[in-house]
Amino acid sequence: MILGWFDARDAEEFGKSLAEFYDKQSQVNAGAKESKMTDKQQKLVAQVLVKAQQFRTSHKLNLYKKAKLGNAFRWKLRDLGHDVRVIDMITKDLMYALR
Repeated sequence: MILGWFDARDAEEFGKSLAEFYDKQSQVNAGAKESKMTDKQQKLVAQVLVKAQQFRTSHKLNLYKKAKLGNAFRWKLRDLGHDVRVIDMITKDLMYALR
């Protein structure tokens, strides 16, 4: 039973897939006019947070699994070349959404 507490494979995979979703959508939004860019970015972050909340309701996440999810999300975005300040803000919002 205690070993299940440390099995965070699903959470890690979801964190990576969430980062890939954010990356693809942000590339689509990159072609938008600058005036609409902020709106599109806010909507994208909201979509990411909704997906995280849906995952949270369907999976039992303990502190360790939440940390692994957030870490996988953060590092996947870094590997994809996103700005570190943006990554930090989105990851912080993601962790609040998983509370």
